[in-house]
Amino acid sequence: MIQSYQETIETLSSNSSPITFQTDCIRTRSANCCGWLQHSEGSPLYKILNGGNYRVTFNANVTSATAGSVALGLYMDGILLPGTTTIAQVTTAGDYTNVSFNKVVPVCCRGDATLTVQSVPSILSTLTPTPTATQIPIIQNANLSITKING
Repeated sequence: MIQSYQETIETLSSNSSPITFQTDCIRTRSANCCGWLQHSEGSPLYKILNGGNYRVTFNANVTSATAGSVALGLYMDGILLPGTTTIAQVTTAGDYTNVSFNKVVPVCCRGDATLTVQSVPSILSTLTPTPTATQIPIIQNANLSITKING
């Protein structure tokens, strides 16, 4: 298991940028460079080296410098995983909203995968089926944990 956090305020560089997690506060012996996971503090990349099923949980407080939608999601090898997009509607710039997801991620038995949590650049509106660009997120108190559940 690994648990990482980003406590300080971080404005992402774009509406498609990943979150960097500065501190790994919990890391089991099997979740180190010789085990099933590679992560360097200050990096957005979590490299899973062994196949199996992994529970990924994330929560953070988000806002933006302008009103609009902010969206974050879990990406595996650069592809947004279904069921992980979290959307916050910022009605007043600077007002925080909490977002979270909890997802079991399968990794092929002989494969590996790189996970990141990053901003989702566009979402579909409930009013129109056309994509709407999201705002650049401002993140505070982000927490990410990855636990190997079998495999």
